Formats: sequence, C-alpha cells, structure tokens
Amino acid sequence: MKKLLIAAFMLLGVGAIAYTLYNNKAELEEEANLAMKSSEYISVTTEKVKGSKVNRNFESNGVFEPNQELKLMSETSGSIIKIYKKKGDYVKKGDLIVQVDDRLIRSDYNIAKLNRDQAEKDLKRFENLAGTEAITKKQLEETQNGFKIADAQFSALQKRLDDTQIKAPISGFINEDYYEMGTLVSPGMPIADIINTAPLKLTVKVSENEISKVKQGDVIPVRVNAIKAEEFTGKVDFISNKADGSFKYEVILLMNSPNQNLIKPGMFGTAQFQFSQEETVLTINRKSIVGSLKNPGVYTIQDGKAVYQAVEINPLEDGNVEVLKGLNEGDEIIASGLINVKEGTQVKVQ
Repeated sequence: MKKLLIAAFMLLGVGAIAYTLYNNKAELEEEANLAMKSSEYISVTTEKVKGSKVNRNFESNGVFEPNQELKLMSETSGSIIKIYKKKGDYVKKGDLIVQVDDRLIRSDYNIAKLNRDQAEKDLKRFENLAGTEAITKKQLEETQNGFKIADAQFSALQKRLDDTQIKAPISGFINEDYYEMGTLVSPGMPIADIINTAPLKLTVKVSENEISKVKQGDVIPVRVNAIKAEEFTGKVDFISNKADGSFKYEVILLMNSPNQNLIKPGMFGTAQFQFSQEETVLTINRKSIVGSLKNPGVYTIQDGKAVYQAVEINPLEDGNVEVLKGLNEGDEIIASGLINVKEGTQVKVQ
C-alpha cells in the first residue's frame, strides 16, 4: 500500500511538471508572436517643417595683426659704427637706424664725383667747339660717352654710399633688432623687424552663407578677449572673392577705435557681425537630420513607410537648422526613432 501511494505521488508530480512546462511553452510562443508582430514597424515621432524668424547675427574669431610688418635687410657690407634706434623705439619713414662704416666707399665716391665733374666740363667745352669745326664728330661722341660712363659710376657709388645709412622704409615700432655696435653686416643680413600698428587689422573667416551679409565699409563691433572692459570697432576693408579649402571667406577689419592702442598684435579678437533685420526661414530640429552636414537628409512618411529626402541646410545657433532646399512648410518628417530607420522601413507614429 505504501508503495502504491509513493507511485501515485510521483505520477502526480510528473504531471504537474509537464503541465507547467506546457503552459510556459505556450506563453513563450505567444510572446514570440507578439514580438514578431511588433517588429513589423518601428515607433517614431515626427515634426513639421515650420517658418521661424531668425536673426543673421554671427561672430567670428581672429588674431590682431600689424597693418604693416617687414624685415629690414642690409644692402651693404661693413661694420656698424653708430646706432640711432634700438628695439622698442618708434621710427618714422626715412629715420636713420644705424650707420655702417663708409670711409672706403666715400673715398671712391669723391673720386667718382671729381671724374664726373671733369667729364661734364669737357663735354660742355666740346659742345661749344662743335659748331666751329675745331673738333671732329668722333671726338664729340667720345666725350659724350666719357661723360655717360663717369655719370653712371658716380650714380652707382652714390647708391652704395646711401646704403651705408640704413633707414626705416616705413613708420612703426622696432619689434626686434639684430645688431650691436661693431656688428659686421653684409648684403641680405637682417637688421630689424618693423611693425606698423596704425591701424591694427583683424582677419576673420566667415561661411558662404554669412559672406553675403558683409559689405565693404561696414563698421563692426569687436570684442577683445584680453580687454573685457573696453569697447572697440573695426571697419571692413577687404572681402575675399574666393573661398579657401575650408569653404571660408577672408574678411579684414581695420580697427578704428580711439582706444585701439590698448590692443597688442597677437591678441585674440571676436568680430560681432550684427544685423537689425529678421528673416522668416524654414527650420527643423538638428536631430532630425541624418547623414553629415555636407550630405544631409531627412525621412518623410509615405503610406506608412520611411522615404529618404535629401536636403540643403544652414546650421543655426539655437539647435535648429535652416532648410534651404528639399522641403516645404508643413511637410512632416521623422524626428526621433531614426536609429533603425532605413529607406522603406515600416514606421508608426506615436
């Protein structure tokens, strides 16, 4: 009897286990069927293309540079015997910076001057005698040629003598000098770096969509990062006609503020291009864009399926983009759930 009871309990246990496994299998099959049904579409949200008012104000950064900058080179040989200007000094165009030893050249110059003066006297005398047949035509030509040679030699030595006085070719500050008393210089040797900071210029780069707003002569507020308490302005002096490799256009501003002397070359500045008029443009959220900004696109919905649409856009500062081409106002596009969306994917708007 005891054995029969044990066997009965065992049969009941096996039956219970079999029943449980059967129910679990049915539930798993049901869940699988539901998953198969839900995978037939992807849940997405949408947004509509709308008209929004935007201000075309923008900023662009650059570095302040001197209006003129050059490296002054020696055109003569010799040792420096006198220094008139040093590093940090302001020079006007034509100011003498250093004097190179000119004793040998001056001696040759004086001889050449005497020869030229004598040749000029001989020429005048022969020209006076030419009408009296006291000299031949050949003698007159030889005298004329002799004067030309003497005059050329004198001019060459005069230039060499002038080169011993090394002068400033532009007005500005001597930013660096390369000489000391007694320094032996030679042609092509650097003497000084001169920068003209009146006025300073700020070079910035702007995009193809921004360049159309900038006009020659515009007065633009400029923020100097290192001088926050002061206000500055610059006048647009140059706009490039061709974009560089990054599709940016160069704009040069000449600083025209009374306090621009506070700015030093090499400081960072920000040109604040401001425009009073607002424009109404078509906008969508930046997150609705698929692909890169160079090849952007969006997905619209047609008959419950995702359809890719290429667009042209212009990024805005508020997280949206301006739609230049490819969509119309009121068009509905997929805004979220894009990670699994492809051309022809079944979608359902939540």
